[in-house]
Amino acid sequence: LQVCAALMSKRGLEEHSDPSEAKKARQADEANTMHMYQPCAALPALASKVNSLVEVLLPAKYLTSDLKSVKLCRLWGTDVYTDDSDLVAVLVHTGHVKLKQAAPKLPLLVSLRVCPPQQSYTGTERNGLKSRSWTKEHCSVSYKIERCLQHTAGSVLAPELSLLRPGTSRQIPGSIYPQLAGPGQSFVVPPSASSVVFNLSNEPCYKYSLSLIADQGTQPDRWTSGRLRREVFYLESHHRRFELALTGQRKGTDGYEYDMYNFSQVMRPHEMDRREMEAAGVPLPAEHVKVMHADVDWEEFVWGPCFLRCRGVEYPLVSTLFMPHTVASS
Repeated sequence: LQVCAALMSKRGLEEHSDPSEAKKARQADEANTMHMYQPCAALPALASKVNSLVEVLLPAKYLTSDLKSVKLCRLWGTDVYTDDSDLVAVLVHTGHVKLKQAAPKLPLLVSLRVCPPQQSYTGTERNGLKSRSWTKEHCSVSYKIERCLQHTAGSVLAPELSLLRPGTSRQIPGSIYPQLAGPGQSFVVPPSASSVVFNLSNEPCYKYSLSLIADQGTQPDRWTSGRLRREVFYLESHHRRFELALTGQRKGTDGYEYDMYNFSQVMRPHEMDRREMEAAGVPLPAEHVKVMHADVDWEEFVWGPCFLRCRGVEYPLVSTLFMPHTVASS
């Protein structure tokens, strides 16, 4: 008993000897267990937390009625939603929040219960927002809202670094200057991005660089997303080639139409040189690609210095190539 009492006394002294250290430890634990919300980005590492509670800090600036993920109804299910459903859209659908034009003063702290994948997800219309149905296999987990409170204590987590993620104002990062248009208002290659490498089909192309992805002006015809209306973007890792192509437009709840894209993997890239791709038709037909992400909004793409992240999946990149649309040769 004396030994136990001594150990308990010693432990108590250690715990209270330096309150600042204990506070730092609590803040570190909070940072490890709390996630920061980002529009059109799935929450990380939910698959290992089934049946657990996960806390998400939702900054006030995203709680506005013009949030694009809400307008596009990016949510699947009712009460229990797929893990790639947008959290703000889910909160609106469940009635936890009502969005206004002006952002509130305080952020929200949302507690999610991570659930196993469901056999199907049924869409319903609630609180002026219609969720989508999903009857195919969902390869990841689900979640439901446990509680939603205003966050009044503690520090706000630093947002995840996103070097090139245009907002509604289409502002260009300060490190990337607008480029003058080439002949016929064509896009030009910035001098800082003029590094040539060989792709998987042993042809020269440009090394991946954020300067090649960035908008080259503030006018819509100088946006990279506008360029994809007449061209297709091919990106490569060390072993795979990907195709980013415009597939059409979808009308949001605000009445505006938004461009939608498919992000696909090109099959047998070593055999598909530029001449073969042009002969097959650009964008490539279905038998030459495997769709990885369908109906993707432009703002769902997060461009990093050596990667592209789409719906929570990260793809390393080493080279890029823009190709104009072509018709398959008979």
